[in-house]
Amino acid sequence: MILKQIDKKEIKGRAEAFFGTPGWKNTLVFFCFVVLASFFWMLQYFHGKFEFEVPMRVHYVHIPTEVAISDKLPQEITLYVQDKGSAYLNYIVKRRAGSLFITVDLENTALNRASYVIDPAALQSLIAEKLSATTLLKSYSPNKIEINFSPLEQKELPVAIQGTVSPAFGYLFLDSIRIDPAQVMAYGDKNALDTIHAIQTTPVDYSNINKSWTVSVGLQAPDGIHLSINNVKLSAVVEEYTEKTFELPVVCSDTPQDKKVLFFPSTVELSVKVGLSKYSLLSKSNFEIDVNYEDLKLKNTANCSLTLTRKPDWVDSYRIAPEVIEFLIEQKSD
Repeated sequence: MILKQIDKKEIKGRAEAFFGTPGWKNTLVFFCFVVLASFFWMLQYFHGKFEFEVPMRVHYVHIPTEVAISDKLPQEITLYVQDKGSAYLNYIVKRRAGSLFITVDLENTALNRASYVIDPAALQSLIAEKLSATTLLKSYSPNKIEINFSPLEQKELPVAIQGTVSPAFGYLFLDSIRIDPAQVMAYGDKNALDTIHAIQTTPVDYSNINKSWTVSVGLQAPDGIHLSINNVKLSAVVEEYTEKTFELPVVCSDTPQDKKVLFFPSTVELSVKVGLSKYSLLSKSNFEIDVNYEDLKLKNTANCSLTLTRKPDWVDSYRIAPEVIEFLIEQKSD
């Protein structure tokens, strides 16, 4: 396919011929007059005063958690004002930017009554703060805000961590993870509260902690439940660890006088992960493995699993080898 080469001179000539016609010139002059007329009309329009509507949002803050709002609160107030067109444009810009609103603060609301009313005078005072000095407020709707309360049941609940919080390799927590506060007050319907046993944090994933650690996390309130606070603080003290090993005897408590319990082996190895600062505090006397005779008597096999029956509260990570041993109950000879 052969494309015809574009002749620039030919295009230029045709363009000059078209724009040089009397019809085109008349059309261009007409449009110029239309633009000028529109410009002068807009100047006159925005210079003069006229009445218009201004929608203003209402933000409610510090709503008490121990009450429920019985009715749906108005989220917007319509203002009927008079001002210049320039002010009208200014209000449009503010509304789109989200800065045209009034704030209703309920922090100091007395809860010993069933309702709270923001009367026309108080509402007008809040509105006037957001209007330009040149704007004349003619009226507004609604002209008052009535807030009806209904009391909620309350229940103190523990906070539970949802997710993973673990130290880095070679480190351990010197104590359990602290939650501050450890309990929160929940408000809601009694039937709903009865089904809730803990308040979960928002999902967390901290799995490589190698230094003392503090973080603020949110709380997840079930549907229809309000909480006294929205966040809690998680913290932990982290330290490098080493292992300390002991040889412990296995003992049996509550053994009848005419019985004897033999364990195979009779001693096991206990390995404990301990922070460097507490290494010297651990000794063999801090631990015990005690198997109850009544538990052994009920077993169908000659094997029993072992666990520590005494240890310091701050010891969480340990290993017993072997974890399962054999036992034999014998009758003592006279």
